[in-house]
Amino acid sequence: MAENDKVFAGSIPWFYDAYLVPFIFEAYANDLAQRAATPAPDSILEFAAGSGVVTRALASRLPAYYRYMVTDLNQAMLEHAIAGQG
Repeated sequence: MAENDKVFAGSIPWFYDAYLVPFIFEAYANDLAQRAATPAPDSILEFAAGSGVVTRALASRLPAYYRYMVTDLNQAMLEHAIAGQG
């Protein structure tokens, strides 16, 4: 198996957000965000954030002053999330 088959770079983050998120992940992200926001935590740790679909869902449910720590192993996906291209 090639090593570059694990790299979500180039246009892959955009396609991931444009097609896979709405088709597969968005409903789960909204459900998870609602469950995480319900106890009103003052901080959130999210790992394996991908393109930020859960992060965006949380941001719409929690006040702006909440603290988020968001990470992912794939830098290109994080850069896509940070750029707000989702």
